[in-house]
Amino acid sequence: MSGFYKKFYSKLAYAGRGLIYVWRHELSFRLEVLTAVGLLSYAWYVNWPLFKWMVLILLIVIILFAEIINTVLEKLLDLIEPRLSTKVGLLKDLLAGSILCLVMGAGLVLIGLILI
Repeated sequence: MSGFYKKFYSKLAYAGRGLIYVWRHELSFRLEVLTAVGLLSYAWYVNWPLFKWMVLILLIVIILFAEIINTVLEKLLDLIEPRLSTKVGLLKDLLAGSILCLVMGAGLVLIGLILI
């Protein structure tokens, strides 16, 4: 096997470990994945057109990406300030609020997709 393929497979393994970690340790991520499966099932059942599929998949990817970034930042804050301080608590609340805004916005877009 060439060096390119070894590097490629090792990078896939690192990414896989990251996804397994976030799946095992983050309830929000699991709930978002399960919600995504439900939404994809609905879209398949009602035979959505390609454009709606593309928007749905884009929203799912954005939300899951944001949740992973949120987890990374929270872990980084834990390294910087291991004991929960009011400043770290505020930062984590802001991170959670950003995810909530994203999910609510995505929900509004999904309602729009369902109605049109």
